[in-house]
Amino acid sequence: MNINLFRTFIRVVETQNLSRTADEFGLSQPAITKQIQALEDMYGVLLLERLGRRLKTTEAGEILYNCARDIVRAVEKTEKEMANLADSNKGTLILGASNIPGEYILPRLIKDYKDNYPNISIAMDIADTDKIIARVTEREIDVGIVGGWVSNRKIEGFKWLEDELVALLPDNHRLAQAKAVSLQDLAGERWIFREKGSGTRKATEDLLAAHGIRKEDINVYMEAGSTEAVLASVESGMGIAVVSRWAIRKLDPHRKLKGISISDPRASRFFYVVFPRQKARRRSVESFLKFIEQYEFSPS
Repeated sequence: MNINLFRTFIRVVETQNLSRTADEFGLSQPAITKQIQALEDMYGVLLLERLGRRLKTTEAGEILYNCARDIVRAVEKTEKEMANLADSNKGTLILGASNIPGEYILPRLIKDYKDNYPNISIAMDIADTDKIIARVTEREIDVGIVGGWVSNRKIEGFKWLEDELVALLPDNHRLAQAKAVSLQDLAGERWIFREKGSGTRKATEDLLAAHGIRKEDINVYMEAGSTEAVLASVESGMGIAVVSRWAIRKLDPHRKLKGISISDPRASRFFYVVFPRQKARRRSVESFLKFIEQYEFSPS
């Protein structure tokens, strides 16, 4: 039996409104309707009927409402008491990360977290910023770490770690020995971009726009689906790119690449920690949020 069906039904009865309930639960109205229909199919009775613009319980609906409240109270009491008895270091954690934090930053952080919470099982998915935020919005992911912020009433989060954007050049490039380059120095080059939805791409486009350079004004030679693909493309001589300092922090010295600082204080962005907006979270999620917020991690 799915206890969430009862929780949904209780709120629909109390609000008398499917749309309002959907907003409170961070779901779509069709999803709420589907849950109510599942209960009606389960018991073979009509539970709600429309009275003008409001919903009203049938006789069966009123009985189920009272029973559902008792069931939910009993389940919540049981969960609370069992949680108090259980080891607070146990649990599961589903993480999502965009390319840079997922591949270059989080592995060490997760190792340190696991040293403190060895019995928490962790799974991590890596995708572009837009996809991770979408999965957090749908509550498929407990915590996401992404390279850009998107305003969404279904999620909340905080600014976490600053990142420097650098120019990536082949080591035989005419500017490879420079201490710093300007975007005007690079405007006429062939560019390798990350795919649409990438936080690095958005940061690069914003930086170019700040200098009056549109994406349409430069030669985007190729779009790549990962940072490693960008590095390989630049190394092969296809063009230049703007990447995170983290991507070249531990670069193999034998690779034919040079990372050069960009002479603009705006050549930076932040990584953000995002999570679903909800009243209560599992202990494993709360412990990770506290851990990552206090974590000190220098890119040096």
